[in-house]
Amino acid sequence: MASDGAIRQITLRPTVGMGQMMAIPYVVALGVCDALPNAGIAWPCDVVDSATGALITGVRTQGGYDDKGMFARVELTLSEEVAEDVLAAVTERVESWAHGSAMAPLASVLGPYADKLLDLGAEVDVLFPNGNVRAHGTFAGIDVWGRATVRLTSGENLEFAPEKYRIARSQA
Repeated sequence: MASDGAIRQITLRPTVGMGQMMAIPYVVALGVCDALPNAGIAWPCDVVDSATGALITGVRTQGGYDDKGMFARVELTLSEEVAEDVLAAVTERVESWAHGSAMAPLASVLGPYADKLLDLGAEVDVLFPNGNVRAHGTFAGIDVWGRATVRLTSGENLEFAPEKYRIARSQA
């Protein structure tokens, strides 16, 4: 779907503190999944077909501040058939999250996010941006800040920030 769609933009203005804004891509990914029942999430925020792993859309965000306050501009690649439903679901999910986001950014949506996270519990490779493997282990969890925890075969747990790494199902 990502390749046959057009880029859709939506500007969101959730009434949350600046520290909460980092959760927007995660919440948007959940909103896309709300509208597309066969969708899942590839950490951190790509929406994929849960059966095939094929990319449906990446979630791209840019934050800013203007005379109306803070905003997040979101770009999704969506086909015409699903665009209206997806954008409505994203708006609804973000508004709902904003009302319950007084704690850590992902605290109020961590359960639903984890339910949609495809490789949770699987053997994965943690990849540098250039594709080289940083670590191999079991995708053990995610915290309220969006960091992934991977348990190595030694039993050690390592945390990885989404700004620096990607996770892919292990090919080994």
